[in-house]
Amino acid sequence: MEVCPSIVLNSDASENVAYNNPDFPAYIKKGQLSRYPDFRAVSHWHDDLEFILILEGQMFYDVNGQKISLQAGEGIFVNSRCFHYGYSDTHTECLFTCIMLSPQLLSVNTYFVEKCLNPLIQNIHFPYQPLNPSILWQNSILRDLEMLYKKNVDEIQPFITLEKTVHIFRLLAENMNYFPDYDKDTEDTLALTTMIGYVQKNYSQKIMLKDISSSGNCCKTKCTSLFQKYLNTSPMVYLNRYRLEKSVFLLQNTTMSVTEIAYTCGFSNSSYFCELFHKYYNTTPGKFRNSNR
Repeated sequence: MEVCPSIVLNSDASENVAYNNPDFPAYIKKGQLSRYPDFRAVSHWHDDLEFILILEGQMFYDVNGQKISLQAGEGIFVNSRCFHYGYSDTHTECLFTCIMLSPQLLSVNTYFVEKCLNPLIQNIHFPYQPLNPSILWQNSILRDLEMLYKKNVDEIQPFITLEKTVHIFRLLAENMNYFPDYDKDTEDTLALTTMIGYVQKNYSQKIMLKDISSSGNCCKTKCTSLFQKYLNTSPMVYLNRYRLEKSVFLLQNTTMSVTEIAYTCGFSNSSYFCELFHKYYNTTPGKFRNSNR
């Protein structure tokens, strides 16, 4: 089933991933870019290592403000705690497999975590890795991702998932690229993390630009600059896209009226909600609900 996961946050503003099985920390699903408002996912981050495999079409993937082009058959690895999202400026459909693997899967003992796992997931100079099928070790990861999806469509298979996770993590650890100018723990990214967390926790309330900037302890100009630099959008547009993504989940999974959903998601009235929804999805909330139940 193609899904657009609803984002839930932890106390540190990281995404709380809705795993296939809540007792086994692996998310393995097929995705469709048109499920997101304006063919653009909401930027987020989490502890899990994320992998995207493009099945059909193409899209751009943004990691901490870096733009990477992905074509069918290619993929990307995003390291732990990095901002990321996929999008298409031309509104071109893209089908992909999204796999998130928690470091907890391999946290077998302190020695392994400190000597093998942490050097990978805590490497601030290795935020991402494009995966090209023409490069042997990267193609091996792409095939592992393909196998992970095929074997876990109906039900998570723990042994297969663990086997592929070990192989993937080993290949990444042995072939880590080095981004010398990259440091994700800067003052700017920490401020942006706080502001994103504020938006995602308070989206159902009335929010002004000054509220977002104050949460990050910066001025409105600095706030707007950070959102544009790292997320390629403005704070208020980010807020509206996040609200729309929440509305899609409610349209598909509840019997709430369009008006109720509008107010629940923080829109001042249903007319504005419907206008914005049509702008990004080229249909009305009611028609979207009928065709996507």
